[in-house]
Amino acid sequence: MLDSRAIEAATHTPSSAPAAAVGAPRSYDAIVVGGGHNGLTTAAYLARAGLRVIVLERRSILGGACVTEEVWPGARVSRASYVVSMLQPKVVSDLRLRDFGYRAVPLDPAYAAMSADGPIFFFNEAARTAASIATFSKRDGDAYEGFENLLDRAASFLRPMMLREPPTLGSRHPADLLSLLREGARAAGLSRRSVHDLVRVFTMSVADLLDDHFEHDGLKGSIASTGVVGVWAGPRTPGTAYNLLHHALGEIDGISGGWGQVIGGMGAISQALARSAEASGAEIRTGAPVASIDVRGSRVVGVTLADGEEIRAPIVASGAHPKTTILDLAGAEHFPDEVASDMRRYRTRGGSVKINLILAEPPRYEGVSAEQQHMLERTGVNLCPSIDYLERAWQDALAGRPAAEPYVEAELPSAVDSSLTDDGRWVMTMFTQYGPPGEEGWANGARERYADACVEHLARYAPNVPEAILEREVLAPPDLERIFGLVGGSIFQGEQGLDQMAFMRPSPLLAQYSTPLAGLYLCGAGTHPGGGVMAAAGHNAAKRILRDRRFGGLRRRFAAR
Repeated sequence: MLDSRAIEAATHTPSSAPAAAVGAPRSYDAIVVGGGHNGLTTAAYLARAGLRVIVLERRSILGGACVTEEVWPGARVSRASYVVSMLQPKVVSDLRLRDFGYRAVPLDPAYAAMSADGPIFFFNEAARTAASIATFSKRDGDAYEGFENLLDRAASFLRPMMLREPPTLGSRHPADLLSLLREGARAAGLSRRSVHDLVRVFTMSVADLLDDHFEHDGLKGSIASTGVVGVWAGPRTPGTAYNLLHHALGEIDGISGGWGQVIGGMGAISQALARSAEASGAEIRTGAPVASIDVRGSRVVGVTLADGEEIRAPIVASGAHPKTTILDLAGAEHFPDEVASDMRRYRTRGGSVKINLILAEPPRYEGVSAEQQHMLERTGVNLCPSIDYLERAWQDALAGRPAAEPYVEAELPSAVDSSLTDDGRWVMTMFTQYGPPGEEGWANGARERYADACVEHLARYAPNVPEAILEREVLAPPDLERIFGLVGGSIFQGEQGLDQMAFMRPSPLLAQYSTPLAGLYLCGAGTHPGGGVMAAAGHNAAKRILRDRRFGGLRRRFAAR
């Protein structure tokens, strides 16, 4: 059994060049710090625009948390992120990702909730889901399509904002004023009922929202778990209904809110982005940790690597965590006091624990038909019996200990993509919550006890699983920080409360991807529109960089007035 310090094997051989001679730093038009999917997206767009770009990734493998790794010989695992939904179709099209190997298989049903009464299937057609729910609660079945319509209306309002820079409050620049007017006009076009619904979804707890619509504990528990995925909050925490909406913003093959398994694992997205960037001339280096973002006067001049090599460029775009970028790599002394203060206060805690497994055989679920068994193998299996169950797990983590009874979503990607192993073994991943972000909560074998609890929960429905496990890896929040740079274990590069979204993400003076330090930009999930494998932040940051190159400092002068 391998622990969380497992192999960091490369699946991409990036272009590279020997380090330049001492005293002669290599020069580029732009440097991208971090080879996660957002950084690669920024690099690809900049290279397509004709810039000489280099991407610097500290690990030996590209992708950040959107990665496929051969954690065990002959078995390739989506080590952190695990399914695709929010990847922006415009990015897929613009960067020709399908030409470079990206392929996703839509899941239908998208997931299934295991309850004491049997599985509830969430299909891509709301009417089919309603029929599945009605087996256990006719009232809830009747209410489901109305609930889906509520989320879809809210998502339809937000989707156009995903690939746009958020409005700049306080700026007098004409483009910023037009942006504010555009968003204001869109809001003004809504009915009073629609505005009321939006405000409720943005501010309510997911528990309260679900209590308004449903009665079945298993149904509410399963949907509520989506409202707390990746956040440091419980189902009764105000604002978690928005997180449910955040995960409904995606689509796959035109299926609104759909989910898919990526052939080759999630790292195939990052590989396709890297190939697209390289095809446009970008250079990509792995094993190249950046020690500092270098500053002269009031602007960046490049970076220095951990081995002392200097690389020069007038533009540096960082996909690293915003706290890491501002406070550590560039240095707080180069920013206004309010920016440094905002970054020190920026909340970045996470309670997610990723468990990766290799099985000798697939789970065999009891009490289900052959058709249901087939569907359960090819979808996410959600284990969250009730909102109260989820709240107890949250309270455990809030008290500084791993949940005694965690929420689990188990995926069996090998059922969709048998190429993930070389010898017929099965890859299973478990996305779970909650665990505390600090290492002190994980002492004395706590990781293994937590994983045992997750496996035991699944074994209530599929008793063969414990004996089928051949390998197991447990990545608690401190491991997610150490391996992927996710400060505090936050899988979204920062908590997604309403005070840390849109024009406040990660702070008002950093929310438009540029920073007060000339030439430095943020392009990771710590910026608008937030976390998830969507490539939107990378796209938006590249557009901002290119616009600033065209118009020079004009925007900055207007914004400062």
